[in-house]
Amino acid sequence: MKPVAPTMTLTRFSELLDAYGTRLELWPATERQAAEVLLAADAEAQRLVATHAPLEALLNDYAVADVSPRLRARVLEVPAVAARTQRRFGFRLAWAVAFSCLVGLASGALTAPEASADDDDWAELTEVSFHSDVDANADVASAEEVP
Repeated sequence: MKPVAPTMTLTRFSELLDAYGTRLELWPATERQAAEVLLAADAEAQRLVATHAPLEALLNDYAVADVSPRLRARVLEVPAVAARTQRRFGFRLAWAVAFSCLVGLASGALTAPEASADDDDWAELTEVSFHSDVDANADVASAEEVP
């Protein structure tokens, strides 16, 4: 019994033609046999290959002009320059954050109000006053219930 070749749609054939070109030997092996069967039997598939062939020939014959060694060196230098710039930016950002933290700490330390004797007297007065209110009302169970 002869093995049955897998079938391929014309849409799939067109997608593979766009991706791999007209040379079926360059197509994925899993798709190649079905493409050959479709190409042999379908006039539309043959027309698609015929319309793609001139462009593919033009692209295959295209050669890149020789460039000067100086231009080649400048083009190849671009990624290295970009990498150095990114590293420098990272260090600058770290220094900026550290500097702003130090400025904040210094300004907080220099502008903090100083404790005075009045502050200590006030704290002592409120503590004494609080305890005297609690002691005066024997039926108060906790400090939160003080009127």
